[in-house]
Amino acid sequence: MDELEFRRQLYTNPRNRSEALLQEARRNNKNKKLYDDMQQLENKLEQALNVEVPDGLAERLMLRQSFDDSRQQYRRKSRWQIAIAASIAFALGLSTSLFHWQQQAADMGQLALQHVYEEMPYTSGVDEQPSLQTINAKLARYGASFEQLPGKVVYVNHCAYAGSPALHMVMKGKMGSNINVFVVPKSTELKTVQSFSDKTLHGMVEPLANASLVVVGEMKEPIEKTLHTLTAELNQAI
Repeated sequence: MDELEFRRQLYTNPRNRSEALLQEARRNNKNKKLYDDMQQLENKLEQALNVEVPDGLAERLMLRQSFDDSRQQYRRKSRWQIAIAASIAFALGLSTSLFHWQQQAADMGQLALQHVYEEMPYTSGVDEQPSLQTINAKLARYGASFEQLPGKVVYVNHCAYAGSPALHMVMKGKMGSNINVFVVPKSTELKTVQSFSDKTLHGMVEPLANASLVVVGEMKEPIEKTLHTLTAELNQAI
């Protein structure tokens, strides 16, 4: 397991206890520190979720009591309602957060931009010089292959894209900057777009026979030419 794969698996599941991950964590102090930091962060998140209900919450959440019960009955009822109200508030907050995250993740373009930014510290300056055989071996599971290298490829590996396996390839563009290429299996959960951008990057999506081809590059890079070259050189299984 290389360092990039170690970080990807750790970020995806900080509680991962696989032997391969633990061996990579013990391999050097940098990986060990990252592993320990992630465990501490998980512990803090778990503690943050285990919050006791504040004592004064009943007066702020409940309407006046409809019945004139005894003080003891009132207190018992109050405690029960406090717990219910807190549970509902927490569930609504969590549901809202998940809804916004799912809305963002459902857009293939926004997901690609997020992925590129997260991987930039590890793909910047990398040149693994993968061979055509190596690239095609990783493309095989997506029903595609290249007859020849589509350009200067500096990195290729599998990645997690919206929770599903995908291919991530990095090429050198015409202007010398990195162009990120993703081959994403078809999924009804992802909203397909033709193009997308932010202030720094822009991208395009091309549907394939069994997947989608996503290309992301800097604004100065003519990614249309890269996309055309890739689709022209790519053999797709029908």
